[in-house]
Amino acid sequence: MTLSRLPDKSLPLILWALAAFVSETLAWWWVSQTPGIGFLPGPFWLGLSGLFCALAAFVLLRRQLSTAKRAARHARQLLVSSLDTLDVGLEIWDQRDRLILYNKKINSMRLGFHKPADIGQTFESLVRAKLKLHQVPAAIGCEDQWLAKRLATRGKHKEPQLKELAGNQWVNTREVRTPEGYLVASWIDVTELVRKGKMLEASNQRLARQSSMDELTGLANRRHFDQALTTEWQRAARSGTPLSLLMVDIDHFKQYNDNYGHVAGDECLRRVAGVLDHCVRRAGEMAARYGGEEFVLLLPGADMAHACETAQKCLDLMEIEAVPHATSSTCSQVTFSIGVACLLPDAMLEPAAMINAADTAMYRAKSAGRARFEVADQADWDIDKDTPRTRPAPLS
Repeated sequence: MTLSRLPDKSLPLILWALAAFVSETLAWWWVSQTPGIGFLPGPFWLGLSGLFCALAAFVLLRRQLSTAKRAARHARQLLVSSLDTLDVGLEIWDQRDRLILYNKKINSMRLGFHKPADIGQTFESLVRAKLKLHQVPAAIGCEDQWLAKRLATRGKHKEPQLKELAGNQWVNTREVRTPEGYLVASWIDVTELVRKGKMLEASNQRLARQSSMDELTGLANRRHFDQALTTEWQRAARSGTPLSLLMVDIDHFKQYNDNYGHVAGDECLRRVAGVLDHCVRRAGEMAARYGGEEFVLLLPGADMAHACETAQKCLDLMEIEAVPHATSSTCSQVTFSIGVACLLPDAMLEPAAMINAADTAMYRAKSAGRARFEVADQADWDIDKDTPRTRPAPLS
């Protein structure tokens, strides 16, 4: 459409300019053919008409230029107004990476992000100014490295990039090069989406913790322990490293509940759990509530010496905890008995065998007077899981 109108607007200008050129050329030729003759009216009027034609062409050219400028300003204003209606922040940069246009959404997303004085400034200079004001959280402390990486990847990302702005605001940005070499950057505010995503992630993590954690004590629950025992058993069997297990049972806990009540009993369980949790510090070690007043400590890579050292540490810290137990026939404060089992796992045994051996050793500790630990011997490993343990009466 623009090309079809171009000849109609340009033809008068071309004709006037051509007429001026022909008139002046003829006047010059006429004068050159009649040397020595004074004033010649013909060449004079012919040259004057050529001057008139040139003036007319000049005036017409000025008008067309003025019209073109008005049309360009109108087109730019229409473009700016259209871009301002979009719910997407936009920036347009020229071939030399200078800012030539941005819409209002940019500043509504981030107050004062751009100002009129930014027009004509390079991307690097504008970013450096923002880095000095610490407006780019990801770059704080490593501004030069961040800027170098940013400039190296500018306009090269094919997928939207998630960026964090100051004030915990998140945007998806995308930079696209036009065939003319311009760069168009789009900004989409995804703060609410990211916030909901983080809430969902936190909720999932909370659910995951709840599914693997004992609600009362905060330790791993039975389900989590069973999974960890199977995993560590297989790992130890592959690597040929020892695996140790401590079975812990609170002494006279039924009498404690009967005397102090179940609320106090729950608090007692939490304090015991805190003591046991403090005794597992190496990578992979775990304290878990096995059920009721029973707890287990899983010690991957621990030999018998380390397992016994951990058991004694549990007893010592429980004594320091000094939870009163007025109805205990063993001690005036809460104690527990521990069974210790340690072996090099192999394909001939199942993880349940270790639990059974530690459990049997724990009952021997109770039979021996409680508030102590006993190490599983060969008889404890050989005992069938359905064979009754030797228990003091009453067992509580």
